[in-house]
Amino acid sequence: MVAIFQNVSNMAAPAPFEDAIGDKERLLKTADHKRSPSPWRWPKRYLRSFRLKKVTLCLLLIDILIVVLLVRTLEPLITLLRRNEELFGPRVELSQHSAPTEASHARPDHHKIPRILHQTCANDTIPEKWIQSQRSCMKAYSDFEYKLWTDESAHNFLASEYPWFVDDWDNYAFPIQRADAIRYFVLHHYGGIYLDMDTWCNETFPLDQIESDKTPHNALFKSTLPTGVTNDFMIASARHPAYAAAISKLPFYYRITRFWAKLQPYCNIMVSSGPMFLTLVVKDYLLEQPSVPSATVQVVNATQLAPFITDLESSSWHQSDAHILMWLGIRPWTWFSMGAIGVLAGLYLIDVTLLTICEAIRRRLKAQRHKHDAELGCADLW
Repeated sequence: MVAIFQNVSNMAAPAPFEDAIGDKERLLKTADHKRSPSPWRWPKRYLRSFRLKKVTLCLLLIDILIVVLLVRTLEPLITLLRRNEELFGPRVELSQHSAPTEASHARPDHHKIPRILHQTCANDTIPEKWIQSQRSCMKAYSDFEYKLWTDESAHNFLASEYPWFVDDWDNYAFPIQRADAIRYFVLHHYGGIYLDMDTWCNETFPLDQIESDKTPHNALFKSTLPTGVTNDFMIASARHPAYAAAISKLPFYYRITRFWAKLQPYCNIMVSSGPMFLTLVVKDYLLEQPSVPSATVQVVNATQLAPFITDLESSSWHQSDAHILMWLGIRPWTWFSMGAIGVLAGLYLIDVTLLTICEAIRRRLKAQRHKHDAELGCADLW
């Protein structure tokens, strides 16, 4: 029985030759398995593709969010460009030799627009380049009350009438910002006409042609390019709501622009207190009115003003950055194109930065995971 069992065991056991054949077949199968793609690799490829699409979708959503925020931030400027003709289209036509109206013969205290001429200068000593132009205006408006606002008199006026603004006025980075701001305050308080010192007066502006009994307030602005109005020539009745809005918004614009005043002086001045500031304020005022254009705000172009004033355009506050921006200002499609290129370049840099950060985080997590697995493997061996 023992012999029979040993014979059966020997028959069941594989022969050495058969073992060699089996090993060869297993090696061939293993090689074929390595050469042939595994059906389990396809889900991994789809997973990688899904991850790529997910990353692309996330970046796209981030780009859309950035564009929406930009549009939201720049909405006032977009509105100005889109509705400039509706809001600031010059509609005033002046007659140089018109017949006097009833308003022109009214008693001085009955004028809607007070007969006051306002100008500003650093002190009582007028610079040589402005002496003749100042004299021309004092001669043309000899029947008007003349107010020259120096730094000292302006500060005293604000301290007495608008003390809440004195600190901001004192802390402006540039003198022109103080000159800009004070003209809004004096026109709001007194009313009248404001002219820059580099304005040559040919003859008296016919205020009676823009005064109207149909509205409680009158204001006249000069249009400018590429959009809005400028602040070198302004006429207003006292306590005009547009000027009330201007002086109330000056502190806000001062706060949002003071940190980058030295980086971009021209833009900072324009937005904090200059023509762009005035344009944005008047825009908001007009959009709050029952209809546009509003009878309380009128706009005139430089051509209509030519018989009365000549702008010498000294631009004493302009720095090197002003020339480039003014060149772009009269070429709207140029800075539209540059803006679009800038946005696309910015989005590209943001996407590349985010991808780089995500890839670095992924590699670090992968390295930590491998390190953790290696430590676990060593622990199992022990």
